[in-house]
Amino acid sequence: MFCWALSLLSSVLLLVVGYACASPRLSTSFITPINHSLQKSELQYRGTSSSEDHVPNECLVDIPFEKRKQIETRHPVIAKHIFSSEAKIRPTEEWFYAYLGMTSTEQKRFHKKLPDSNNGKSTIQRLGRHRLHEWFAFFLNDKTVGLSHKQLRKMVLSRPQLLSYKLSNIQATTTFFREELGLSSKDFISMLQSYPSVLMYSIDNRLRPTVEFLQNTVQCTDQRVKRICTSYPNVFSHSLDKTFLPKLAFLKELGLNRSEVSQVVKFAPTLWLSEKNLSSKLDFLSKSLGMKTFELRTVVLTYPQILGLSVENNVTPKMHFFLDPEEYDGESIAALQNEESNFVNCGLTKSELKDFVLYQPALLAYSLEGRLKPRITRMRDYNISFLYSPRNIMSYTDEKFEAWLSSQTSSWSIV
Repeated sequence: MFCWALSLLSSVLLLVVGYACASPRLSTSFITPINHSLQKSELQYRGTSSSEDHVPNECLVDIPFEKRKQIETRHPVIAKHIFSSEAKIRPTEEWFYAYLGMTSTEQKRFHKKLPDSNNGKSTIQRLGRHRLHEWFAFFLNDKTVGLSHKQLRKMVLSRPQLLSYKLSNIQATTTFFREELGLSSKDFISMLQSYPSVLMYSIDNRLRPTVEFLQNTVQCTDQRVKRICTSYPNVFSHSLDKTFLPKLAFLKELGLNRSEVSQVVKFAPTLWLSEKNLSSKLDFLSKSLGMKTFELRTVVLTYPQILGLSVENNVTPKMHFFLDPEEYDGESIAALQNEESNFVNCGLTKSELKDFVLYQPALLAYSLEGRLKPRITRMRDYNISFLYSPRNIMSYTDEKFEAWLSSQTSSWSIV
């Protein structure tokens, strides 16, 4: 009798474990108690673990209704213990939150982005643990994507809608980026971390046409296309017909040939910033520094990122910082001097600042408070004028700047 009972118990446990092990990296699971007041379609049977659900990759699977019913019919005594509330069963949602380490605040944000389905069930309940396990396993497996648990958590919290997408679609998109576009594992993971929505776009209607536009129409090299896709993955969020092609025509109207357009598109936002936005920045540089058309052309081709700087919040304060008050806006500078006791001004003419910008357009992109002001102040402490410093002095690393500074004398410099 004892042997018979032991054999029976072993058979049932093997049956349960067999379903739990159908997917990789799974551990033995138990099932939530049956609620006989629910209809068959409403029953939720979820695998669980009482202690190790928080461990990365320890995902568990659902048990089909028919299989559980079979266990209850053939072995009611054993099933009563397996499916009892004392088995420390964890519902799928509870397991899901614990697995990703979601706080109550994060759970609320999550559900705002991924609301309940029409029948009142949460999306996590509807998806089920088996499907979520397969989804997680795909992203965590080094042979497919290779995210860390922390990276997976960030991606899910950022774009929970991805959980509703078919895994087959996500697999196809991954294949497109890894094999067709040739992204490395590191670049693909970087893309997913910064813009996970890229997995939600159609390959034939959005992803492939965008890549082909960059390759064939703009004539970007394969390496540049990869760099654009990894640095600016939101490039895929814009329409080819409504945004890219009209912008390409606008750039050509500015006198840029095809190879120059390819150079400018290194800064991909050029393709989706409005024409008004781009024109206003070019006009500002022209008026503020007295730049001619060919000089503007040089600046844009050398450092297209300058077109992404805000005129009001970025470029204008730096003009105030570099230019002599008489060269720019005397009243604004005077007001600024009265407001700031530590006001610093380089006192350059427009022509002098233009020479600096033509030599290194990135000068206008450096942080005013983080780099420009501190370095000018340090140079003044050494009685050195910015006007007579190397044109690329602001591009020096902090170590190189300090080394240069300590090697100077004040005999050649006029403040």
